[in-house]
Amino acid sequence: MIKLVDRYVGRATVLGTLAVWAGLTVLFLVITLLSELRSQQNDYTTGDVLWYVALIVPRMAYQIFPVAALLGALVGVGGLAATNELVAFRTSGVSRVRLAGAALAGTLMLTIPVMVMGEWVAPAAEHQARAFRLSEMVGQAIIGGPRGMWMRDGRQIVNIQLPLLSADRGEQSVAFKNVVIYTFSEGVDLKSITRAESANHDGTRWTLHDISEVRFDANGAAQEQIGQRPWSTEVRPELLDSAVTRPKRLSLRSLTGYLEYLRENGLDDTVYQAAFWEKLMFPFSAIALVLAGMPFVFGSARSHSLGVRMFIGMVLGGVFLIVSRMAQNLGDAYQFPAVLSNSLPSLLLVLAAIYALRRSV
Repeated sequence: MIKLVDRYVGRATVLGTLAVWAGLTVLFLVITLLSELRSQQNDYTTGDVLWYVALIVPRMAYQIFPVAALLGALVGVGGLAATNELVAFRTSGVSRVRLAGAALAGTLMLTIPVMVMGEWVAPAAEHQARAFRLSEMVGQAIIGGPRGMWMRDGRQIVNIQLPLLSADRGEQSVAFKNVVIYTFSEGVDLKSITRAESANHDGTRWTLHDISEVRFDANGAAQEQIGQRPWSTEVRPELLDSAVTRPKRLSLRSLTGYLEYLRENGLDDTVYQAAFWEKLMFPFSAIALVLAGMPFVFGSARSHSLGVRMFIGMVLGGVFLIVSRMAQNLGDAYQFPAVLSNSLPSLLLVLAAIYALRRSV
């Protein structure tokens, strides 16, 4: 009997979540599509806009999922309460905590594949989407991928392997590390390979630092070490900045690599630490939101319409997102550990939800 009830409640949660998740994703995609259509230029056509929007579907669906899980649980399990099925389960001796656990199990079934999508599909598609959009708008070939950015600048092919985002007093800036420049002749012969530890723009020109350059000619190859030198290029810093994928949209694997590099070189890793722990806490945020919605389902769902339950879910989800953002900002301001500022809102929400459920048993 108990296992049958678990499956029944879990199935209602899954179906409700899928329906709400699909609806919210389509809604946000339409909003994004309309916004992008207003950004059309000569080289950025309607077909390009549609392709760009298609590429960001995985990232958008991933970001929406926690709130969709909350709303889906309120719709699915709330529907059982509205038809008095939950009352029948309670009369049969099934506790509210057990029913809430069944709803969480259904949510977890969806959370696992969503996490796989957020780790393997969404980041790669996001790289391609940002690079594609920018290359079409500026008419310059740019490719995004796991090895940073590739772009063509005249007779040069440039690979920026580590575009790093840093924050200083609330202002974010991008630094470029491990820059490789392949220079070709008019006959498409490789003339030189230039590797620089970093590249920076002082407002007027680019400068490469800690350079190792290999030149090729008829006599063979010659290597030269250079401290720094100007980089003659038409690449604008704002162009590269807009092509950089922000840490929150990277995979855990990429974030781990960035953090290792930053630690080894004694660089500020605050932004990447926050993104790493936020992504790691993603499943707990979804579960915490669903659990927090359960007291509303058991409390008064029989007398509330679907619209009221959706409103409750949106308010609860909005408050949670605001509190989470406040905790992260306070953590950055007072230098609290990133794991604490990212996990504390979910932990407090879970404890409050469990207390409310047990108190009402």
